[in-house]
Amino acid sequence: MKKLLGVGALLLATAGIGFLASKITAQNTAGARPADLRSKVALLNLSHVLKNYTKAIAIQNELKDMFQPLQTRQKAKSAQMQQLAKEAQAKPDQREILERQARALKRELEDLDNEAQALLGKKQDETLVSLYKEVQDASSRVAMSSGFDMVLHYNDATTSAEYWNPANIARKLQAGACMPLFYSQGTDISLDVINALNTAYSKAHPATAPGSGLTPTGGTAPAGNNVTPAGGN
Repeated sequence: MKKLLGVGALLLATAGIGFLASKITAQNTAGARPADLRSKVALLNLSHVLKNYTKAIAIQNELKDMFQPLQTRQKAKSAQMQQLAKEAQAKPDQREILERQARALKRELEDLDNEAQALLGKKQDETLVSLYKEVQDASSRVAMSSGFDMVLHYNDATTSAEYWNPANIARKLQAGACMPLFYSQGTDISLDVINALNTAYSKAHPATAPGSGLTPTGGTAPAGNNVTPAGGN
């Protein structure tokens, strides 16, 4: 901005202040108004968007279904280890044998962890990048259609109870990013982005993607800021 002002001053000196002043006066007389140089900024609660994006919910359920058999096996082996520990205390003469069995079970649990990582790790990484790109694209479309110059995303609770949870407040105090304390109605476009994502997903998957049923209502700030608390549930 300083560089632009410097160029402007140079032009004034070169062309002549009197000539430009007369042009400006004529424009103002004709009813022209100076351009509004203020930027219009929107906020987006990324946590809220992903919790309500139909595709993200479907993928989360898919991952849970994939992990369920491994989780069942892990719980069974953990229960066996606990039982062996109790028997080792009750039967000192068999402790060495029981501890050896417990170590074998521990190795099996580690193998299950590795299996889960191999099964889900790559898919989770790919999904994370894919969803973020889709949210970014939807945010750009909503921002351009609504006249926003910038969209800033943040992560926060989506209900008043979650917002005032001590753990969430502690996270806010420790977080290095900017956290909104107040913003006006219409600044947060999270629900607009959720609706844009779900609309596009339902068109691509009409048989599996129900409508979002969400209506933009404004920001997600806490109660007391004259803004809708915790942006739509």
